[in-house]
Amino acid sequence: MRSLYKGIIGFGLVSIPIQVFKAMESERVTTHWIHEFCKSRIQYRKYCPTCEREVAAEEVAVGAPLPDGRFVVLPLEEDVGPKDHTITILNFPELSEIDPVFWETSYWLKPAAGGQKAYALLARTMREMGRVALAEMTLRTRPSLAVVRPYNQTTLMLHRMYYPESLRVEGASFGSDSAEPSEKELDMARTLVQHMAEPFKPEAYPNRHRLERLRQIEDLMPTAEMPHAAPGREVLDLMEKLKASVTARERHGTGTG
Repeated sequence: MRSLYKGIIGFGLVSIPIQVFKAMESERVTTHWIHEFCKSRIQYRKYCPTCEREVAAEEVAVGAPLPDGRFVVLPLEEDVGPKDHTITILNFPELSEIDPVFWETSYWLKPAAGGQKAYALLARTMREMGRVALAEMTLRTRPSLAVVRPYNQTTLMLHRMYYPESLRVEGASFGSDSAEPSEKELDMARTLVQHMAEPFKPEAYPNRHRLERLRQIEDLMPTAEMPHAAPGREVLDLMEKLKASVTARERHGTGTG
């Protein structure tokens, strides 16, 4: 695994140097849109319909739309926000006090040189006290809340979180308190839940769609084709010059008549 960045966990007056690694892989099988005729990947270009031309990277800006149709031009993300890679612990709540709705992305935390003892101290203390660490962090200029928690006996994980204002609260009223089940229905539902109750075992729930997609790819490997080589820019320039030369000679004659 490749480290996303190196930083520190600020634990009171203790600084724990760490490396951050993404914990989860995408479950999607990588695919690309291709031109079926030549098997080449399709390009997506930045095109301005007003100027009727492609836009170079240095001309691209970030614009926030206003209600009247105008745009406010903002600085690019890499030019704003703190560059500090400190994960600052704010307090130590119980894990059950944090609603899972706020959890976003998971990362492994690895102790860097000189940080092993403090890392182990933090992990063991939280594990024995049944607490997790609520923190503030910045990942690639994006600030967010985070939870640091013991994953097992030795290793810490970090979970980046959504801020509370990200929650679309309108959805909280989707349920109806007018549909009241009867006591008999409740008894039957409780019995069904009791019969189906069992501990969660992640290995029992593989991504069957992904496995089927990988099987399809393996079956189709003998039919795979290399994309036809697209002419490079130099080749295109040469062809254009040759065509222009031929056209000029045809227009003025060869000079041998």
